[in-house]
Amino acid sequence: KILAIIPAKLDSKRLPKKNIQIINGKTLIEHSIDYAKHSKYNPRIIISSESDIVKNIADINNVEFSKRDISMCGDVQVVDVYVQLLNNLDEKFDLVVALQPDHPDREHTFDYCVDYLIDNGYDDLITIESNFRRSGSVRVFKYEHLLNFHVSNRIGCIKDDATDIHYKEDLDKAIQKLK
Repeated sequence: KILAIIPAKLDSKRLPKKNIQIINGKTLIEHSIDYAKHSKYNPRIIISSESDIVKNIADINNVEFSKRDISMCGDVQVVDVYVQLLNNLDEKFDLVVALQPDHPDREHTFDYCVDYLIDNGYDDLITIESNFRRSGSVRVFKYEHLLNFHVSNRIGCIKDDATDIHYKEDLDKAIQKLK
C-alpha cells in the first residue's frame, strides 16, 4: 500500500509560483501527478499546499488535497510536512513516495524507484544528481520509518538527472528537455 505525497507550496523565493509553471500544457504539479498515476502500484495521491490555486489543480486531476498550514511553508524541512500529513490520516501505508514537483523530467519510473528500494532492502531511498548532490526528485520511505523520523537510516540512492527547477533558466532547460 503506497501513498504518494506531492509537496506543492505556491510561493518560491527564486521563481515565483514555480510549482504551477507550465511545460507542455501541464503545470509542474500535474507532471508529478501523471508520474504517480502511471504506477502499477496505484498509489493514493495527496497534494500538500497552502494554496487554493493548487487545490483546484488537485480537483481537476482527481487527486486528494491536504491544506497545509502556512507555518509549514517557508523554510520548513519537507520531511516535517510529510510527517504532519501522515499524522492527519486515518490510514497506514507500507511506503510513502514523495515527489517534488520541480523535477518534471525524471529519468526513472515511479515503479522502478519503489522496486529499487524493495529489491535492495532499503528503508529510505533518495535520488541524486550525477554530481552526487541529493536532488529529491523522488524519495521513497518505509511508512513506519518516516512516521518515527528514522529517515536516512538504511538509505540508498539512485542517480536521476532530472532538472531541478529553481530559476527561469532551469524552467527553460526542462522545457527544452521535454520537447
